[in-house]
Amino acid sequence: MNIFNLPDLGEGLPDAEVVRWLVKEGDTVSVDQPMVEMETAKAVVEVPSPFDGKVTKLHGQPGDVIQVGAPLVEFDGDGSSAAAEAPAKQPAAAEEKPADKPAAKQSSNGEVFKLPDLGEGLPDAEVVRWLVKQGDEVTVDQPMVEMETAKAVVEVPSPVAGTIGTLHGQEGDVIQVGAPLVTFAGSGAEAASDHQERAEEPAAEEKSSDAGTVVGAVEVGDQVVAESADSVARALARKLKVDLTKVTGTGKDGKITQADVKAAAKDGSAKLGQSSQSAPTANTETSNPLAYKASPAVRALAGRLGVDLGQCNASGRKGSITRDDVEQAAKGGSSKPAAAQSQASSASSTTSSGGSRLPSITVTRDPQPVRGARRAMAQGMAHSHATVVPTTLVEDVNISAWPKGTDSLARYIRALVVASRAEPALNAWFDGDNMEKLVHPDVNVGIAVDTPDGLYVPVVHNADQMSMAESRAQVQVLRDKIANKGIKPDDLANATITLSNFGSIAGRYGTPVVSPPQVAILGTGRFRNELQLTDKGIMNQKMLPLSLTFDHRACTGGEAARFLAAIMEDLAKAN
Repeated sequence: MNIFNLPDLGEGLPDAEVVRWLVKEGDTVSVDQPMVEMETAKAVVEVPSPFDGKVTKLHGQPGDVIQVGAPLVEFDGDGSSAAAEAPAKQPAAAEEKPADKPAAKQSSNGEVFKLPDLGEGLPDAEVVRWLVKQGDEVTVDQPMVEMETAKAVVEVPSPVAGTIGTLHGQEGDVIQVGAPLVTFAGSGAEAASDHQERAEEPAAEEKSSDAGTVVGAVEVGDQVVAESADSVARALARKLKVDLTKVTGTGKDGKITQADVKAAAKDGSAKLGQSSQSAPTANTETSNPLAYKASPAVRALAGRLGVDLGQCNASGRKGSITRDDVEQAAKGGSSKPAAAQSQASSASSTTSSGGSRLPSITVTRDPQPVRGARRAMAQGMAHSHATVVPTTLVEDVNISAWPKGTDSLARYIRALVVASRAEPALNAWFDGDNMEKLVHPDVNVGIAVDTPDGLYVPVVHNADQMSMAESRAQVQVLRDKIANKGIKPDDLANATITLSNFGSIAGRYGTPVVSPPQVAILGTGRFRNELQLTDKGIMNQKMLPLSLTFDHRACTGGEAARFLAAIMEDLAKAN
């Protein structure tokens, strides 16, 4: 039997909610086949199968909260792995002496664990904080290090039980995916022996249970299930606002189960009071990093400041603890309730004409590491500077014919679609290494969005098949996803041309940066009124500045000029 535990879904969050099972017990699945949709605080993610095999048990129903590292799916085995052979070997193993039994997932001498892809397809990640040190004994799935990608801080667990030999990298170092992260020392023989002694303790009837079919890992398997049940119940209680101190457990040894929490939430017998809804329950262990919904970075800050997460008010989304909550607790006070904090933030924040909050940068005398979306932006700009040969054309277009209330962003998207049809050479990708160019039949418009966390460029896919109202609505959907931390990799991928509406804030002309493999980007500046000579004499006209940057390796000046002329012709129309 193979037990697949819920992995970290790439966002550094401690749990996720079952949205919908895509398989059922008895189904045969293949490697990478989606099994379940799980909702984190930011997105709905499909979790694929790591095995070929038959599903024997699904842990959790839609609406249940599953802890990262807790059992999710059980399989009857993998025909291509040693797991499938385990049942056949069990009788022989049972006749051997306990000292000869195999231990589960023990490290071998000098085994090197390399940094895996952390779920976002990014090439590297930065070491935020080591959670172990050289010489430490670790168990399977024990968090070893916090790594920061362009979007999140993620805890990387140990794939084996063993002794830490070498840690590759210091805090602040950037590690490439596939590069060595941790080298394990020793064969783990002592741990294996200890493991086997504990495996002999359960009674005979317990050995015949499902957990006993995991050869050499009976006690470990039972512990994982039991601890996960507690964590899941606590997470569900926070979600349903149930006070666990008022719930009677019906599980083994009086433990509180998910069913107990749901029943209490339904009859209202254990509802949290208004004053305690945002605080963790009283019987939650502060030493358990999964007892509170807080990112690894927030937990690290709490550790540095000596703050107990149990003393922090959770003002973040879905009851999570934020950096502000920790810093407020460190000052000796309690952070504002979520509603009051949100109201104060809304009252004091300044918005651009696009309706989004202006970026807030912490002012300090000390150097600040560039992380997250800003780091991804910096890397993208550096790549563009190293590879693209940019040339910018600027022009003004008279938009005085626009009716009052015209949606400028929708007009820009339509103009890019029209120009891409008139001169397809700029709606393309260019591979400079192989000197190949791919001209796209469809138009996927990337929209540069300014946020407090940095620059995002979500994509309006198939904009050439949308009306102006539809494209504008899609832009709003994408902006909402960014604001709610729900943007998915697919929402940011495969743009064929980009729009930067910097004029909604300030600026007349610019030299917007092309993002490879794209070959062009249009910048729209700030409207201005200007006296113009017309057929009716000198009149006050509304002018729109345009800046078109293109990669001169992939496009000629004539192609770029025709593209810009087509944009201007469409923008000059009344409708």
